[in-house]
Amino acid sequence: MTEQHDSNAKPDEAAKGDQPAGSTRSAALPERLLRRALESAGEVLDRKLGRTIDPKSGLTLSRLIKRMNLLIDQKSRDEGAKGRIAPHLLKLKVEWGKHSEAEPELIQDMEHELLAAAIDHINDHRYRTLAPVTIETEVDIFTTGVNVEATFGEFEEELRQEDEARRATKEVGSVNIPHGAVPVADVLVTARVNLQHTKKDIPLTFKPGGKRRSVGRGTDNDLHLNDGSVSKIHATLVMNQEDVLMVADTGSTNGTFINGRRLSYGEAYPIEEGDVVAFGDIEVRFRKDQS
Repeated sequence: MTEQHDSNAKPDEAAKGDQPAGSTRSAALPERLLRRALESAGEVLDRKLGRTIDPKSGLTLSRLIKRMNLLIDQKSRDEGAKGRIAPHLLKLKVEWGKHSEAEPELIQDMEHELLAAAIDHINDHRYRTLAPVTIETEVDIFTTGVNVEATFGEFEEELRQEDEARRATKEVGSVNIPHGAVPVADVLVTARVNLQHTKKDIPLTFKPGGKRRSVGRGTDNDLHLNDGSVSKIHATLVMNQEDVLMVADTGSTNGTFINGRRLSYGEAYPIEEGDVVAFGDIEVRFRKDQS
């Protein structure tokens, strides 16, 4: 394992200033950004940049920090006598439209505040990290508004392999695994698409626990739905290890629905036999083909 680092290094003083950590700092930044946005571009731009509370997305800096801290706690790893290891690379994902409209200084201020809050949280919980805590900002077409992820960066694959090795060791110790395991078979699914005056069957192939299939208006999607109500990249489909077909909305404009119920962004939902899945205005029924 790579040498561990304490996360005591703070961002530069200009980023944190003399403000106390916690809710006071989290509340101060939106007020500064609000005044700047109002002075430069008015209230419309302010709403676009998410500086006011949106009841649908609930986007405020304080909520973003809470979400980030929760992710750090959830992804932290118990290393026994060495204590808990926390993820050190934070990825700030910004919707393309918001990123293009935002001033660079606004993004930088948000980075500094998130970084300071993350370091405070890691130190307060006596976590350790595999590298200094850093933050990266990227434009993400799958993100609605602003989101943050916590990762182990370059150590992610190494840790995944360690987990796989531990899991394999436990399985070998408890189960007599036969040689030459049978490969997982493909599952054929027919998507019956209801267009305005006709129906169209589109074949899709899934491997349980395998590759995702994209849904959208763009011609490069696996399930291509050429309709104005469908986003270019609208949703994704995947079959889990239990052969259950799952669907998740990837930030579409007009939403993804199962039997009339709109799906929350970023969550996967099972598709059961007979369900009507709507991508925008286009309804689709999925049927597993019998082998």
